Amino acid sequence: MAKVHPMVDEENGGNDAEKVGKYPFKRADTDATILAQQNKAGKDDVTFISRIDSRGNINQEIDDSSRGDDVVTSSFFGRPIGSYTGPQNRWNPFRKKSGILAVIHAQTKKNRVVSKHGRINTVRKDEKFVEGHRFLKDFFTSMIDLTWGWTFFSFAASFFISWLLFAVVWYIVVLVHGDLDENRPKDHVVCVSDINDFTSCFLFSLETQHTIGYGGRATTEQCPVAIIVMSLQSIVGVVIQACMAGILFAKFTKPVNRGETILFSKNALITLRNGALYLVVRVGDIRPTHLIECHVSGHLVQKEETEEGELIPYNLQRIEFGAGVEGTEEYFQMIWPLTLSHRINEDSPLYEMTPRDILSKQFEIILTVEGTTPETGNSIQVRTSYLPNEILWGHRFEHSCVAYDKQTTKYVISYVTINKCIADRTPRCSAKDLETRSQKSADD
Repeated sequence: MAKVHPMVDEENGGNDAEKVGKYPFKRADTDATILAQQNKAGKDDVTFISRIDSRGNINQEIDDSSRGDDVVTSSFFGRPIGSYTGPQNRWNPFRKKSGILAVIHAQTKKNRVVSKHGRINTVRKDEKFVEGHRFLKDFFTSMIDLTWGWTFFSFAASFFISWLLFAVVWYIVVLVHGDLDENRPKDHVVCVSDINDFTSCFLFSLETQHTIGYGGRATTEQCPVAIIVMSLQSIVGVVIQACMAGILFAKFTKPVNRGETILFSKNALITLRNGALYLVVRVGDIRPTHLIECHVSGHLVQKEETEEGELIPYNLQRIEFGAGVEGTEEYFQMIWPLTLSHRINEDSPLYEMTPRDILSKQFEIILTVEGTTPETGNSIQVRTSYLPNEILWGHRFEHSCVAYDKQTTKYVISYVTINKCIADRTPRCSAKDLETRSQKSADD
């Protein structure tokens, strides 16, 4: 278990410290140091990501894809204002998807199942698919998954098609009844007044379905069929409006871009905590209204071969992640940036891996954070991934994201320092070897 150290209360003259023993630092000094680090980090114009080459050297590379993502304040509508790490009008070349820049952008996603921004790097092969009719069975979900252009087109087409179909029905009704005959008797009572041709039938269909009622065309008591058609069209019109309104509302409330305000650290770290090795990452939510009931899940993608010789090229294996020092907390609140950790024990696929093994193997660690938006109550999933050259062995995060400010009497949160890490004295051996050494030391 982690040791909890008491904080010194300066206003009481350090009396609490005398009761519990001398503490090496004071809380006020720590907060002042963190605030200074936050102010200094906020002036940096370039964001770096640490990568390990084949020789084990740590290289700092400019990460242009994260520019504009580090936000510390927001406006009334939750939109970031004046809080980027660099100038807001800085052009990001990796957003362009044409020419040679498209090739550069593709290199950032090369050999990844999930990109750093959480997009799944898969595409279905263009081939004859005989099970395509299953999408029509789930019509509502298929409509929600359409792009906005196709959604508005479907919205308009559903009304135009219904107007046109019922216009044909009205034309048949008045034609059979003889309302369009030029030599009809003087005492002939028409089914619908002021109907002369198909155009007037189309206008009457539109007016009936939306209860416009301009006062010109109207049904009479002469034709029971016309009364039945008018009733059916009114019902069909209400059903179409209800379905299309439901689809548009579900599409509007679908939190597609809610995950854009969830930040992950650019690197995953392996550090020593309470005598055990942990794989740790950092996550934070820059929106003032945080997700509720957040929990995290992790998966490892790598090639696997069974004892019988079966080769699974892309095996998806679950690894346990959690909040807290030891990663045992299932649910957490992202009030400020938190550290998610995975304990490397005998159940972990990283149990026998040394720093050299991590660099020599090909795998990908996928993290998924799931939570509920308090605005709409919808669940969202945010993903990121880490390749072996993005895992730093023997590093830990700087705890400089949160500090108490006496002047404002509030906790100051900085997301600019979410990627800050420092080297530590973590043994460069596998968790299995470390456990063996600890047992030998305990026996001795």
